[in-house]
Amino acid sequence: MSEDDSLVEEFFSEVNDKYYPQVLEGIDLLDEQCIEEGIDVLSRPLHTIKGVTGFMSGFEPASTFTHKVESYLKKMQAGEVDHKLPQIALAIESVNTIFMLIEQLRESGDFDKSMTDDIEARLQGIEKDSGLGGSENIIPIEVESSTDVDIITIMARRMYHPEQLKAVDQILKNVASNKKILIDFGLSMSAGSSLFELLANYSDEHEIGITGMNSHCTSTFYSWGFQKYLSVFDSRDSFLK
Repeated sequence: MSEDDSLVEEFFSEVNDKYYPQVLEGIDLLDEQCIEEGIDVLSRPLHTIKGVTGFMSGFEPASTFTHKVESYLKKMQAGEVDHKLPQIALAIESVNTIFMLIEQLRESGDFDKSMTDDIEARLQGIEKDSGLGGSENIIPIEVESSTDVDIITIMARRMYHPEQLKAVDQILKNVASNKKILIDFGLSMSAGSSLFELLANYSDEHEIGITGMNSHCTSTFYSWGFQKYLSVFDSRDSFLK
């Protein structure tokens, strides 16, 4: 193993054992709208990740991206960015993206630039559409019902708003007890842990499957351990077999 390889292995060991647990704590606080406290917790691991990736060969894009996320969090902490749900959702999504980015760089030496470009544009306020712009976007859910299964498609690009969660909750309450449920995330870009927690609350009453999650949703889903309660399927067909 070369010196560079040894440094990478040591870094990822620190990420898994030390930094990521701190980040999960910070994200949890943001999710609970404890903004200042959450950013304080996040600042320590993110600052270290930014510094270390800055001098690790091939990981420089992670350092640059982390710096931009840090700047957004500092603005939020200073009150320059609103503490409303769309801004909190973007903060959480951005932090999760840092870890997806460094994993991509580790596995292939490359990364999904469209993913980071999208986040960076929204951090800079270029994209004005938060996914919550009008009443038609607050509750964008479609339900396909058959004898044995209800398929709920999440149409919102980002699922964090309390009204969205209330809408999902109401639909789940109305599903007959003998039915299976499939949640299709194919059109959604990201979702908060609160949505998966809501779905998990119904897992004792129904067999619930999840499909169509992108990397953002997948990161949140597995980071919080929701695979204990909800099953992930490659497609609708694999669930319906």
